[in-house]
Amino acid sequence: MKHSGLAFDKKTEAFLYFLEKEGIITLSNPLETEQLPAEYIEQYKRQLYFLLDILRSPRKVHEVQKKIFDAKIAIFGLGAVGSGILQQLCMMGFRQFVLIDYACVEENDIARTPYSIAFQINEPKIKAAKALIEELAFNPVVQVHNETLKTQTDLGELVGGVSLIVNTADEPYVGYTNIKLSRHALQHNVPLVAAGGFDAHLASLGELLVPNVTPCADCYATFFHESLKDWKPIPHPVTEREGWFGGLSSLSTFSASTSALEILFYFMNQDDQQVVSGGRGEFLFHDYSLDSYTVERDENCQSCGEGHK
Repeated sequence: MKHSGLAFDKKTEAFLYFLEKEGIITLSNPLETEQLPAEYIEQYKRQLYFLLDILRSPRKVHEVQKKIFDAKIAIFGLGAVGSGILQQLCMMGFRQFVLIDYACVEENDIARTPYSIAFQINEPKIKAAKALIEELAFNPVVQVHNETLKTQTDLGELVGGVSLIVNTADEPYVGYTNIKLSRHALQHNVPLVAAGGFDAHLASLGELLVPNVTPCADCYATFFHESLKDWKPIPHPVTEREGWFGGLSSLSTFSASTSALEILFYFMNQDDQQVVSGGRGEFLFHDYSLDSYTVERDENCQSCGEGHK
């Protein structure tokens, strides 16, 4: 190998490779690549430099960002947390989405969502979410489904071929929607983010469910059934809430941000999925503490444990 008129032997090449791997030296333009469009690189340059600080290798950065560029993400529920996750994923470079929601944007959504409320009132949330993607993402590809998640919903038709599923749908109940999606995700080896931030658990940390690596939604359901069997809820000070819970945009953004970072972390570490652990947590606003705990896979789980074989 020759460079600038100098001869490099194998030891010198190995030493330079080591320095590059350790982030001590880098290429003259570490973001230059043929894997991604130049306009895309320019749009996400700040993120790429951030990843370069973490991964310390231009090659690895390009590999991660190419996975993001090619990924197809399905999002169930486009309320405060779902729209927040969607917004941040677009800002990370994700561009292909399947959006599922049946509700319309209401005037009070201005308090917690990034939608352009002025011209979106009474429009389906999927339409507002699609407009958000088209505003932020690079060459977006979007599929929309104006429907709710039901027991008989054919998930194969909705989310066939996706790279990852995000669930923020809390109707009829977040536990039920998580289980239905988790069982489908297990069968098709697709990771599922069961996002936090649902009613009565604002600013909670959701969990990433990786098939045959982390606990599945059924494991979580069993865990809560056992751990909360003697728990009695504290009476709410507001008795007439008309079926709705209040919240702050910052609390929803907390949940959305942690889920978005968890998704990015997954795409950065797909070859080492054992780094993903099972657990959930919640930021408690009254004293600024973070309550978290670990959930283990249930060996007898009928969905992911020995019991399903």
